[in-house]
Amino acid sequence: MSDAFYVSVQFFIGTLSELLILFVLISMLVYQLQDRFPAQRIQALLAGGKGYFTAAALGAITPFCSCSTLPMLVGMLRANAAFGPVMTFLLTSPLLNPILVALLFSVFGAKLTLLYATGVLSIAVLSGLLLSQLGFSRYVRLPAAEQSCCNSSQAIVAIKYWSWQYWSHLWLRAIKDTRSFLPHLILGVLAGAVIHGYVPAEFFASLSGSNSLYLIPLAAVIGIPLYVRASSMIPLALSLVGKGMSYGSVMALTIGGAGASLPELIILKKIFQWPLLLAFIGVVLVTACSTGIAIDLLLPVRSL
Repeated sequence: MSDAFYVSVQFFIGTLSELLILFVLISMLVYQLQDRFPAQRIQALLAGGKGYFTAAALGAITPFCSCSTLPMLVGMLRANAAFGPVMTFLLTSPLLNPILVALLFSVFGAKLTLLYATGVLSIAVLSGLLLSQLGFSRYVRLPAAEQSCCNSSQAIVAIKYWSWQYWSHLWLRAIKDTRSFLPHLILGVLAGAVIHGYVPAEFFASLSGSNSLYLIPLAAVIGIPLYVRASSMIPLALSLVGKGMSYGSVMALTIGGAGASLPELIILKKIFQWPLLLAFIGVVLVTACSTGIAIDLLLPVRSL
């Protein structure tokens, strides 16, 4: 069989295993936070204008990829947190995590990192506000929470947080939640694996001679079918820049791939109805294009 097939299979097994582990662990974390902090506390933290910056800060300190952000997203929505800040968190978590920022700073320097962070943060906050004002919260369709006698609030309070019984309880809840997302997880990772194995790296290098005015939106769109963590894009980005691709185009590819990867969109379809899903894709594309254009206009290569 071809090398591309083996690469795809390896990607599928490794990525699906990693995402399943992350989904379970993050779901356990979210359930623990929900048990310790009532929904009213979460609502208060993400309420009002300050809620957008709280959500952005939370997204910036959580080192999650776009897919593994989703258990926390579901937890916030189930706690009836304000919709606008939740969308801001969804955008900032994969794009402004500390690992990515540190890698950007070490590879491309402070100026590009500052422009990137400012662009992503500004549009994430403004987009959350706009989607909330336009009433897109009505397009959220949450999976039914698992209900049983053992997950009532009275039973949770009765179990000590540090006890083995409590952690077993969290584990079972997380497994049930992850199982509800499993078909979408498998389909999403399968799509990413096929693209990962059969789209050669030379394809991106061939774009380097294009006009950046056209290349930036093209790179943003091309990034979406990929399942690429923003942090793992940095070595590829450095290589593409060395082959003549502009910094803005590389950042647009990074934002498109990390902010709205195809596997993430397939999983999000379980939560978002089409109008909200398309609006989310549009926001990621606007973020990618505007940030890329700003970097190319304000930060020529020679200034780095």
